[in-house]
Amino acid sequence: MTEEEMIRQIAEPILKQLEKIEKELGNHRMPQLPQIKFVKESEMGDGPFMIGDIEVTDELLEKVEAYIQEEIEMMHKPTVLH
Repeated sequence: MTEEEMIRQIAEPILKQLEKIEKELGNHRMPQLPQIKFVKESEMGDGPFMIGDIEVTDELLEKVEAYIQEEIEMMHKPTVLH
C-alpha cells in the first residue's frame, strides 16, 4: 500500500463523519471552516502506533491532517479555473 493510499484510508472515515455533521446542521453556515488537529494520548508514547494494519508515524499523521484540511477547504471554497 502506498503512502497516499494509507492517507486516504485513514482520512475517509473522518471526512464522512464531517459531512454527516454538516448535513445535520442543515443550511446554517459555519462561522469558520473546521480544522483538524490530532492529539495522541500520553500513554501512546512518542513512537508510531497502528490503525488497522497501517503503522502511523508522526510524519504520516501530519500528512493525514494536511490531506483532510485540503479536502475540507475544497468542499467549502471551490476554485474556478479559467
